[in-house]
Amino acid sequence: MICGVVLLLCTSAANLHAQPTGGNGESPCFTIHVRLNGTLVDGPATVTFKTPKNEEVVSLEGGCFRVPADVLSVNAVDVLFRVVKNKVYLSSILTGFFAGPWDIELEDKRFGRDVILPKHAQVKSICAVNFHVGEPERAMSQAPCRTPL
Repeated sequence: MICGVVLLLCTSAANLHAQPTGGNGESPCFTIHVRLNGTLVDGPATVTFKTPKNEEVVSLEGGCFRVPADVLSVNAVDVLFRVVKNKVYLSSILTGFFAGPWDIELEDKRFGRDVILPKHAQVKSICAVNFHVGEPERAMSQAPCRTPL
């Protein structure tokens, strides 16, 4: 399989680290919105964070996912979840992206012109992600990241 990652607008992404919210010591909380072929679908009920040392499963709580402290102690983690008969595996996600909502686009045939795709990747295996964290917002496309269940 061809493995490719395209990061866009990541001028200072290396400096992104999630911080506790509101000064009360709570861990960051983020949401995942998913569109399949342009239609909004139910997002995941659980998310798995995979670090070099362990895997941790977190359930949706109050409309968002709370990020465990040990996940925030590393620079980047893999994020896994299931949605609409698909397994999604996003690799090497910087922990700073957990500070805001995500929009994920999945397509079966064709992405819009605004999405830059990895070369030679099959459309059905690509995930296009917009991280709504800071200005400018960041976007990336990753392949392969989606497999049918």
